[in-house]
Amino acid sequence: MSDTATTTPMQRATLRLGQIRVNENNVRQDLSLDEKFLKSIAANGVKVPVVVLPLGEDTYELKMGHRRYFASLATKETKQEQDAIEVPAYVLDPSLREAGEDFIDQLIENDDAFRRGLTELEQADALFGAVGAGMKQARVAELTGRSRKEVSQAVKTAKTVGERTRAALTETGTYDLDLEVLGVLGEFDDDPAAVDRLLEAHSKGRFEFQVQWERDDRTERLAREKVRPQLQAAGVRLAEDSDTLPPTAEQLAELDGPDGEPMSAEAHTGCPGHVATWAENPQEPGELDYYCTDPDRFGHRPPPEDTPETDGEGEDEGDEQPTDAAEAKASEPSREYVKAGNKAFRAAEKARQAWLKDLIGRKTAPKPLAAFITEQLLSCPKPVAQWSGDVGRHNLIKELTGYTTLADRAKSATPAKLTLLNFAVLAATFEKRMGEVRTWRTDRTARSAVYELSEIRSDARTWLAFLAEIGYPLSSVEQAIVDDEPYQEDEPDADDADGQADEDTEDGASAEDSEDAS
Repeated sequence: MSDTATTTPMQRATLRLGQIRVNENNVRQDLSLDEKFLKSIAANGVKVPVVVLPLGEDTYELKMGHRRYFASLATKETKQEQDAIEVPAYVLDPSLREAGEDFIDQLIENDDAFRRGLTELEQADALFGAVGAGMKQARVAELTGRSRKEVSQAVKTAKTVGERTRAALTETGTYDLDLEVLGVLGEFDDDPAAVDRLLEAHSKGRFEFQVQWERDDRTERLAREKVRPQLQAAGVRLAEDSDTLPPTAEQLAELDGPDGEPMSAEAHTGCPGHVATWAENPQEPGELDYYCTDPDRFGHRPPPEDTPETDGEGEDEGDEQPTDAAEAKASEPSREYVKAGNKAFRAAEKARQAWLKDLIGRKTAPKPLAAFITEQLLSCPKPVAQWSGDVGRHNLIKELTGYTTLADRAKSATPAKLTLLNFAVLAATFEKRMGEVRTWRTDRTARSAVYELSEIRSDARTWLAFLAEIGYPLSSVEQAIVDDEPYQEDEPDADDADGQADEDTEDGASAEDSEDAS
């Protein structure tokens, strides 16, 4: 059934598809009838009217809406059913059309410069609005051609991304973020500074690293909030910034206790120099290191013996070692800088292994993978030689592949998947080699503390440079390793650690000012 066109420029009508003829001059070659679009048409029908021109005898030529037309046809199987489908239409007045206008209309209707789809966040807002108005998520999924999981994720994202984060997106002109990224921003909606850092990292291609860093940072801050009152209740002094400790301070692990074993925190509690600070390389959030502010003064070791005189023979003129303890101390990097570098290194490790897990889970392997695997097996560098049979390496392979037994999976794997599984074995050996947290450090103190640190860094450069070649976005700490340069980015100021570096202690004196810190 149809409405007859009048002399007005355009009239709204309802037409059957059987009345509509396709325009032979339509320039569109690819209709792009994707599954989501077809599902939407099947569930909703055509919502946006097509545009037609009368041909006479109750027949019309289609001018705009070819994708909607053919998607509607796809919802029915027989021609009789297809012809009976009704769609809304605008009917043009032929007398007001000029030669060539069909082609101009097609350009105007479909040119990307004139059309703007909704952003992911705007789509999420629309889905959230539908659910908020009372529509069930299952029905929303049915009407929009989305899965229930997609609708649920979109609704959650729209709910968590607040006004401050939306303002930040508007200010930076960032509208092309997908739901996964937007969901992370919603996770930190209560922390505008974190959102700003995440947006900046996204613009630099380092989003995954920054996400891990922010999550680790938040977990650490929450853990510290619980530890502080516990220390206060126990009467233990806390140095928020370990660089405020006096130069004489030494970690209890370096001191001998009454039993000749390393000094424990419990055994040292009664010492006037007892002080806690946040751990340099925490294994758990909120972990502490304990120090004595002056071991010599408080009797934790005997007076140093007189240094025997030497005639200078056998000394290496080119030796770069410090000449005394004071010089050695001065050459060490600050404790807070080391903490920041360790934190960045561990965040990068988690983000990198998540990226590797995603890569290894794919069906096809990047082209450079096969050559890299062959080269490493033929040259057999230290990571491959040392860790190929290690138990820890086997556990890491399970994490990276998701398979308990690789041998069983290999029996049914495609050639491409076999390449990825072989790569997983090598990945585990290199990641195991980089398990030493001081890999990022170039200072003399770290080199003297870790056997073959320079060789570990060399293997790490090989590994990270290859990952960058196949698309892994290096974090700043990883880039410093590849460049064989000291890590410089975000080195904390002395007054910027955890926001409390210069806070006074409870009695009004800093840990550095008081020799009798307790």
